[in-house]
Amino acid sequence: MKSLQDIKSVSVRVLTPSDAKAYLFVRLSALREQPPAFGSLPEDEPNLCETAVRLAQSDDRCFFGAFQNEQLVGIIRVSRYDAPNEKHRAYLAGFYVLPSFRCQGCGRALIHEALSWATHTPGIRRVNLTVVTQQEAAIRLYQSFGFRIYGTEPETFSRDGQFYDEHLMTLPLNSDNDRNAQKHDDMVG
Repeated sequence: MKSLQDIKSVSVRVLTPSDAKAYLFVRLSALREQPPAFGSLPEDEPNLCETAVRLAQSDDRCFFGAFQNEQLVGIIRVSRYDAPNEKHRAYLAGFYVLPSFRCQGCGRALIHEALSWATHTPGIRRVNLTVVTQQEAAIRLYQSFGFRIYGTEPETFSRDGQFYDEHLMTLPLNSDNDRNAQKHDDMVG
């Protein structure tokens, strides 16, 4: 496995409203390539102005982008749950890396930054995600960060008459995770 140091031209940063056009391009690419992996369809995505509004960082949500030579090549969102009695949980969603940039550390860097945001956001104790069961590479990547499968929801999505199941995965943000985060920090820096 490549360390992030091997990919010197990859950088990850928080996306801002000024990144809306590039974000929308990558997001629509994701929805077209991997439709079962996302809960929305390309035609249902917000327009450019609405996307810019969504990209504004808040205390409960943050979008990250992986860049290579100033081109946005990957995206991820981390959000805190909305309900007051669920604010101790966050979830990862919208994770995607353009095909020609996969297996180069972009996905690992995105997940690392999203988990760092969650770890440093007061009150968040757990991060959840869902992943289509056929996405074995993504599942292995999540597991390398300490996520574990705690259930499987059958027939979560359908596309062209085929049904897709989703694994539910979770990662507690505790002292063991702090050690894992330090190990990943050592890989990054």
